[in-house]
Amino acid sequence: MTHRFRRRLGQGRVLGPIAIVLLGFGLLTTAAAADRGRNSLVGTWRLVRYVDTPEGGVPIQAYGAAPIGLFIFTADGHVSISIMRNPPDVGAPTTDPDPEACIPGWYCAYFGTYVVDRDKGVWVTHVLGGNIPAYFGTDQKRSFMIHGDRLVISETYLQDGKPVHGERELVRDAGGRR
Repeated sequence: MTHRFRRRLGQGRVLGPIAIVLLGFGLLTTAAAADRGRNSLVGTWRLVRYVDTPEGGVPIQAYGAAPIGLFIFTADGHVSISIMRNPPDVGAPTTDPDPEACIPGWYCAYFGTYVVDRDKGVWVTHVLGGNIPAYFGTDQKRSFMIHGDRLVISETYLQDGKPVHGERELVRDAGGRR
């Protein structure tokens, strides 16, 4: 064998495994993108805004101006939602007679399974547990829109007979960086 041929053969021994690793990574990346394409919620989302605005009233930021939270959606249909007041009110009561209250009031979390109806722009969480007693065993429906790496959840509900518009904004988490 010539020196040039041996050198190329040696490069092949190194390049072969590298090519296999890169091919494998490419297939995994493609599979993850395909999962996200079918269900764009899959992944971890970081809460950046949580506002409720009563009709004709002033916006309320129940979790502060810079709330902390993560919404985690898995490809196999599990969800975990955590929202915390920033800064937390650790002196808040740890019980509340309202079954829809978070206990304690500065931290809300629930988890379960979920399904997405892309045509209607909603997901439904079947709640298995959390710190909101009224949610146990219920289906919680949320309307959402995704704009790039932003998830916006909107809802209108009644409080004391008046409509309240709620909006939650999240960004796709990039590995826990803030």
